[in-house]
Amino acid sequence: MGGCGSSLATQPGSSSRTVVTTQNRPSSPFCDAVEASRTATQPFNGVGIGRSISDVGEVTANVRQANQQVTSLAPQEIRADFERVDQLVERQLALLEANGGDTLAVARDPGIAQDRADPEYQAASQRIRDYVRSTCT
Repeated sequence: MGGCGSSLATQPGSSSRTVVTTQNRPSSPFCDAVEASRTATQPFNGVGIGRSISDVGEVTANVRQANQQVTSLAPQEIRADFERVDQLVERQLALLEANGGDTLAVARDPGIAQDRADPEYQAASQRIRDYVRSTCT
């Protein structure tokens, strides 16, 4: 989801005056929850397989709380997709906790790999991405 963007533009005829413009982003409790969920998952970004997540208990608690909020605020037409994806996320979080934040435990789990590759899971994930992109950006 793109946040509020800003661009610097110089007004015509005045090379010394800078004008800042911002794009309006639709704000709703649902979109705010999506953004909070993205923020909660940031500690996972850039962590390679076989690396450990520091403060795994705090991170997983934050992700759970954020995902529960997103799912509860999701419009009815997309809520089942959020619930489906959240079930897999929960299994991944539980594995991380049980293995001290070791991401290799998630990568090695054949059930998680199989569920990620499941066409119904893939379709649900795509519908979520499409919905969030069209609603919150």
